[in-house]
Amino acid sequence: MSRSKPPSASKPGSSNRSPPDIFCDRSLGRRKVPDRLRQVHPVVIAHDDVFPQDTDDEVWLREAGRRGWIVVMKDDRIRYRPGERKMVIEAGVCCFCLHPSKDMTGEDMATTLVLALPRILRHHASHPEGGYIQGVNRQGRLRALFPKPTLG
Repeated sequence: MSRSKPPSASKPGSSNRSPPDIFCDRSLGRRKVPDRLRQVHPVVIAHDDVFPQDTDDEVWLREAGRRGWIVVMKDDRIRYRPGERKMVIEAGVCCFCLHPSKDMTGEDMATTLVLALPRILRHHASHPEGGYIQGVNRQGRLRALFPKPTLG
């Protein structure tokens, strides 16, 4: 197991002032993306550090919400799958998804997420309640994928 320190058990907004842990979904691979993020963030957890490879998304999403992890992923289809979408909301998961991720290499994904990390952390700080999926484009900018913003 290779992670910087044990995952935090506290939810965002607790008295623990350390930056939130980042969880890399298995869609980002085991090494390249997590290792690159570890160079700039104190705690980065790769999916396979904690869960078996075949763990259902709903299981690890529930745990990510419970532990207050920021989730980064490549699978933007998660927002269309009812069970996973429901778990993002119920568990209060803060998800950031490379979008679009087609034709991105591991190096491209790592570079994009490192570039986006300050925006991800600012967004999380202002929306720690979770229950959303933000898209991360190749320039590291964010936009809501789920739920979609409403005009009002």
